[in-house]
Amino acid sequence: MRLSRPSTLAGLCTFLFVWTLTTHGKHSASGDEPHYLMVTQSLVADRDLDLANNYANNDGRLFGHNGLERGPHARADRAGRIESVHDIGLPALLTLPYAIARSIAGVMPPQWLARVRMDRGLFTYSIVSLLLTALTACGVALVAESAVRMSGTLWAAWFVALAAISPPIASHAFLVFPEAIALFVTTVVVWLSVRPPAPTDARALLAIVTLLGVLPWVHRKYSFYVLGLLFVIVWQRRDLIRRLTIAQPALAAALFVVPQAALHLWTWRQWGTLGGPQMPASVPFSVETLAPGLAGLWMDRQSGLVSYAPIYWLVPACWLLTWRRTWPYLVPALLLYAPMASFVEWWGGFSPAARYLVPIAPLCLVPIVESLRYRSLRVVLALLCVPQLLIDAVVWQHPRALWPVASAINPALEYLGPIGRAYAQLLPMLRSGLN
Repeated sequence: MRLSRPSTLAGLCTFLFVWTLTTHGKHSASGDEPHYLMVTQSLVADRDLDLANNYANNDGRLFGHNGLERGPHARADRAGRIESVHDIGLPALLTLPYAIARSIAGVMPPQWLARVRMDRGLFTYSIVSLLLTALTACGVALVAESAVRMSGTLWAAWFVALAAISPPIASHAFLVFPEAIALFVTTVVVWLSVRPPAPTDARALLAIVTLLGVLPWVHRKYSFYVLGLLFVIVWQRRDLIRRLTIAQPALAAALFVVPQAALHLWTWRQWGTLGGPQMPASVPFSVETLAPGLAGLWMDRQSGLVSYAPIYWLVPACWLLTWRRTWPYLVPALLLYAPMASFVEWWGGFSPAARYLVPIAPLCLVPIVESLRYRSLRVVLALLCVPQLLIDAVVWQHPRALWPVASAINPALEYLGPIGRAYAQLLPMLRSGLN
């Protein structure tokens, strides 16, 4: 697979921007991150999922979080073992990179690391973070190539690059969250959906269907989302589906269904419930949360998408203008957006804005790119790029401005002075808590 030079440069720009952002002043191994890495540590060192000894031995120091306590992140399973309440797919995927990172960190002289305000644990974390950044950059290159093909202009690749160095992609690319994996899978789906016919399409389809089948192991919130992504492939690549042999659809179905069935069987065996350890007695979704969640994920002052990324204001208009060509991409977007809006903590806890919308960012870029043929929208988009670049410059210089604070202000917009504060005042504060 050959990528055009602009697409390759879009991926490279993303990697360099995010990497240099992470070299100064950000939160490291915070929130859910160290608890995912604790599972990885247990898999690497103990070859099991029992975390009792890992928390007791303060293994958090090995990846940059000394004194890590399990809190609500781990509890006893049916057999009495202390296991993570988080899904194990991400920790399992990180076992090899983590083991390599630990080995590299182990030979680094402590005095060298001290010069850059690191220890071996933080250095291990930074290597894992850098790998996730590289994975995101590869996905961005695929979306940029797709954008060029959809719009017919190389400038589309540069717009994708701008979106990639902006929240929520840039703000989550380096975090040890499931969103980074789901984002990459989405970029691959977008790439295949617009790729011209090629002899290797059948193999690519089977590989992507496998990724979709496994993705709920990374986080079960993607169980509905993968159905929407599969629909995009089937609808957009009907030509490919018609060319498959008799056995290939059956194999694709098995690759999609079997991993998900295995997830539910394993969950039942470990926890005695199909919902997993985070839903032992009740479901953390409600109709009452849906209305503020739908609006909040989009425009909440601290945790909404457009509070840090005004370029996405154009998404509704672009989808309407390009509806006949781009409506299939809305299906998976809604299958993630709506459930997470009804989640009792739709803002994603202590994390940068629009955490749960990260995977659908490439889907939102599709109608924007398709709309580049309209002159009026190109002008509006160019105008929106100005405040976007200013926000990007602020969060690069002050990475901690990406995280929420215990007040009603938006840290990034505060740095922009009166104009930023005026924009912030237009956005509602819809979170039920400031955590």
